[in-house]
Amino acid sequence: MMASNTSIPTEKETQNWVKAILALNVTKDGLTKWVETELNKVHKTIGEGCGNCSIENLLACPTPGMCKRSSWKNCDFHLSKRPKKCKICDRVKQNIISLHRFKRPSWKYTQAERWGTEPWEIGKCYLPNEGYSRISSVEELDLNGVMSILLNCKHFETCLSTLSLSSPMPDMPCLLEKVM
Repeated sequence: MMASNTSIPTEKETQNWVKAILALNVTKDGLTKWVETELNKVHKTIGEGCGNCSIENLLACPTPGMCKRSSWKNCDFHLSKRPKKCKICDRVKQNIISLHRFKRPSWKYTQAERWGTEPWEIGKCYLPNEGYSRISSVEELDLNGVMSILLNCKHFETCLSTLSLSSPMPDMPCLLEKVM
């Protein structure tokens, strides 16, 4: 038997929840094409990789959040691909870092081999470190993923109102952070 203090949402409350979910989906769908277009611009700004380097090649060991050991010789992440220098891809990597609001891109999902041909591979660097391993396009993102790109990639500072990216009070989240 159910406890007597358990409340069942009213029909009106249920309708409001459904409307809120629809609003989030409409918002995400409305932003998708625009974010995709802007990521193409980011790709042109950042540059193209050589197509031969993997992310394991480009990151020094240890890389926080990626490496499990202190040296590439016994690191699971770098086990098959020793870090190496590539001027072309290192420049792209540095450009990705410089465009990241917090200077901590997510390298977890990106494939550096595709940086030259697929803007989405660079877009992945602005996603959170968890929860997006199977996402293969902007269209597949949830609203949190879209908002993460808007917040983390400084390119969008030129596209959005400063009110959405900065808080009027110190130590308070900005508008985009509140949405997330």
